[in-house]
Amino acid sequence: MSYQPPTGGYGPPTGGYGPPPGGFGGQPQQPPGDRPKTYLVHNILGILSCIPVLGIIGLVFSLQVNSKWDSGDFAGAQDAAKTAKTLGIISLVLFILGAVIAVIYIVLMFIGIVLVGSASTTTTYY
Repeated sequence: MSYQPPTGGYGPPTGGYGPPPGGFGGQPQQPPGDRPKTYLVHNILGILSCIPVLGIIGLVFSLQVNSKWDSGDFAGAQDAAKTAKTLGIISLVLFILGAVIAVIYIVLMFIGIVLVGSASTTTTYY
């Protein structure tokens, strides 16, 4: 005796049960362009700047760019990249400004030490 599948039955469901918009397997649709830049380095340097909170917030947005892009949220990835760029530029400018101020401070301290050390320490008594 051989097994035969039953005849009749329910059949496929009707209405609205097609494949997901991105296809089966969770593959997202084609992106509208290239992957946006993350500006990760700018925001990491921003953490070392005068206001590290901006760098941390920018770092969070930088890390969101790739995950949103990979999940298919292309508009969200573009918005996160725009915010990361803005905060990254501000943080980078503050980092450069802080570095310049630190160098000027060190140079002035060195000049002050040299001038004090070269000053005559002889005292004359009258």
